[in-house]
Amino acid sequence: MDHDGSYKRIFSEPRMVQDLLTGFVKQQWVNELDFTTLEQITSEHISDNFDKRFNDTVWKVKFHNSWMYICILLEFQSTPDKWMSLRIMTYLGLLYETLVRNNEILKTGKLPPVIPIVLYNGTPRWRESTQISDLIDYVSEECDFFRPHLSYLLIDEGAIQSDLLTSPEMKDAQNLVASLFALENAVEKHAILAIVAEMVNWLQLPKQQSLSRALAGWFNRVLRPTKNVDDVPMFEDLTEVNTMLRETVQNWYKKAEKEGWTAGIAAGIKEGRKEGRKEGEEHGLEKGIRAAKVEIARAMKKNNESLSKIAAFTGLSEEEIELL
Repeated sequence: MDHDGSYKRIFSEPRMVQDLLTGFVKQQWVNELDFTTLEQITSEHISDNFDKRFNDTVWKVKFHNSWMYICILLEFQSTPDKWMSLRIMTYLGLLYETLVRNNEILKTGKLPPVIPIVLYNGTPRWRESTQISDLIDYVSEECDFFRPHLSYLLIDEGAIQSDLLTSPEMKDAQNLVASLFALENAVEKHAILAIVAEMVNWLQLPKQQSLSRALAGWFNRVLRPTKNVDDVPMFEDLTEVNTMLRETVQNWYKKAEKEGWTAGIAAGIKEGRKEGRKEGEEHGLEKGIRAAKVEIARAMKKNNESLSKIAAFTGLSEEEIELL
């Protein structure tokens, strides 16, 4: 499964579509959607010859008492596409032809609205226009009437402030898409595993078991190769992460103990006294264990975990954690 395929599988889950819209599309119409009616439709039949660079998921959802369509277009090219609005205009034309062919017309006799959303996670920021009329030269005011006007909604993942991803608002909503984006931005392995553990707690199991597997597949195939988490075992289901997390943290503690022990011996030898070496070993061991705990606590605190949860996880007191 490639990078785009892993993302497409994730956004083929209703929970992720809802979290994407409610968390990152701050417009009133989102609040008026009935997410219990979310239904994915097959998009492959739109055109066999359509641009294969598109990884898309198409959904229909009730807006008041009528259907509307949402197309999530996953754009994971290395650079922004200047001609994206042209591609989307072609795509929407094919989609509307499909709706007419299938007689999916509204009671008003008109076609349903379609909201195109482009989710982009490339490194360069997206500065291309989202309006197709900007791609067409202006000739005169009269001719301008015939220029097409069509826009798409852009979500540029790299432009989202990291503080928003771990904000109390996102945590209160248990927004899995925010956690997904936070994982891609995370550097420290402790922070990565803390986010994954949080996502497990937010999943509604067993109802969302397929989403759990999709997220695990994305973690293994997309995230692991780009992060320093080689000592984290592969897992097929996100629910396996709780056991994996405990085992991995224990290994980190053992490593810290070993490093602390070595540092203690070195300090003791430097002192040149037998009793000093013993004291140095003990001090180094204690220092190494505490350093590991503090590092994990800092990562969890940066991720806005509660003091009680961090204390239970690391063994540090809440007062100590507050001072970190």
